[in-house]
Amino acid sequence: MEARAQGRTKGGFIIGVTFFLLVMAGLYQSALDVKDWLTDANRLPISALLVQGQHQYIKAEELRSAVLDGDAPRNFFEMDVNALQTRLTALPWVAQVSVRKKWPDKIKVYLTEQKVAARWNGDRFINAKGELFSAPNRVKSPLMQLSGPDDQAAKVLENSHHFEAQLAERGYKLSAVNLTPRYGWELTLDNNVQLFVGRSDMALRLQRFIDVFPIIEPREQVAYVDLRYDTGMAVGWKKNEEKAHDQNRR
Repeated sequence: MEARAQGRTKGGFIIGVTFFLLVMAGLYQSALDVKDWLTDANRLPISALLVQGQHQYIKAEELRSAVLDGDAPRNFFEMDVNALQTRLTALPWVAQVSVRKKWPDKIKVYLTEQKVAARWNGDRFINAKGELFSAPNRVKSPLMQLSGPDDQAAKVLENSHHFEAQLAERGYKLSAVNLTPRYGWELTLDNNVQLFVGRSDMALRLQRFIDVFPIIEPREQVAYVDLRYDTGMAVGWKKNEEKAHDQNRR
């Protein structure tokens, strides 16, 4: 009797373990089936890209290409939001990006563009924070031309605002600012007259130009005005009049 009872107990244990293993195997297979269903590109594909934020330089096809990354539409659950954010941030003209999913089939992107302030050294741009960036030239409105050593970009931008404001008070329009390797300031007006301001007392020297330039004749023949003097300035003339008038002190 005791042996028979032990046999029944052992048999029941084996049946219980077998049943448990079968249940676990069934659950595992079900989990695999659910995973396959969720990640199947033909089920729950990304069908809409919602882009928020004002942008005028970033092209729609660039955004779409970054989302698809060269592939067919991704599955909603398979889409890697962090990888997508990295790809979008790498696009030209993009300053910042945030990405999130919206059930059941949408990707929401909020982006901000670079706020371009001026051109830098002819082939790049500088943003409103004084940071340099490279991007395709899609700016249609005129931009001030800034140039100088790259590590001085923020300083050049800041000083250009001061120069521009001082000159604008008397109706002069600034079109370019250059900081030379010796840290001297050179300005160009919209009439192509160059102003050599030097490294110190820039505001005082510009004021000297503002006060004296209206009495210079003929003004339309002025090529440059050299303000790098303690007092006075020198005028350089265009074309044939240069020999007769260059370096006239006033």
